Amino acid sequence: MDSSLFFSAMALLANADLFPFLFALVIGIPSAALYCLELSVIITNFSHFSSPFFVLVAVRTSLANYVFAFFAHRFGKIGLFLPVYLQLPQIVLAFLLFVGYYAFHVENLLTAFLLLNRCTAILCPMNYEKLWRRWLPLLLAVTFILPLPFTVPIFNLEMFVHVQNDNVTFTLDDHKTENELNSTEIAAWSAVFFGIVCFLLNMATLFAYKLRPHSQKPNDQAEHKMTIYTVATFFGQLIMAIFMIFVYITASNFLDEQNIRYSLLQKWFGINLEQDDILFLANFNQYPWVNDLSTVVIPAW
Repeated sequence: MDSSLFFSAMALLANADLFPFLFALVIGIPSAALYCLELSVIITNFSHFSSPFFVLVAVRTSLANYVFAFFAHRFGKIGLFLPVYLQLPQIVLAFLLFVGYYAFHVENLLTAFLLLNRCTAILCPMNYEKLWRRWLPLLLAVTFILPLPFTVPIFNLEMFVHVQNDNVTFTLDDHKTENELNSTEIAAWSAVFFGIVCFLLNMATLFAYKLRPHSQKPNDQAEHKMTIYTVATFFGQLIMAIFMIFVYITASNFLDEQNIRYSLLQKWFGINLEQDDILFLANFNQYPWVNDLSTVVIPAW
């Protein structure tokens, strides 16, 4: 494939800020509204939806991720409220970034636990409800506490509003220092780890379902629907994981012996800085709809 043709195509994506934003609104707002309706049904009828599965669904951070993504990333991609952002203190900028990464890690953990719930429901149909009710408080505590050591240090970063060359669009950035927390790298490795874990849990669930006695299968329509929901949620997380990995290999900076910064993609494929920037923007511009697809669209529908 002609590399010049490839980078020309990527340049088009790199300069297309508005379409991904609008497309995300089209798929995201109805899905978020439906997701809110589903949560209200679960909460107002909790006596009928009190199983650990629905508790895990209810405590997901999808809506927090969806809402804060506007403030942390989306407004900047189309240049909204730049004068306001320039007046915000560092701690507010850090908080916006913190919520995004924290919600990402919580989503990964809850997706894994949802898959584990479906797997145990098939493997141990008589005992899994009792086991999950016993261990659910501990699992929820782990879910909300474990990401903190990897996200709280964001408040120590020297955050600032990085205005792009067009003097309109902007991103939240920090002044790079030695041995600082690399949130993008942590998120990328988390995505890889939980992607593998969730894939194995999916395979185990499907294998266990195939081995299930035939006499039990006609009566498990609800279990089957919940399993489909969980597998679809996993694919949404997988899409987001691929996105985060590409952000990491194009955006994370390293220093060579001459103190020249480079990205992993530059090191692996020998591309120059301009080409790396094009690939980064081509991928990062897709964040609005990728995030919405993985966090609210698939879970809601």
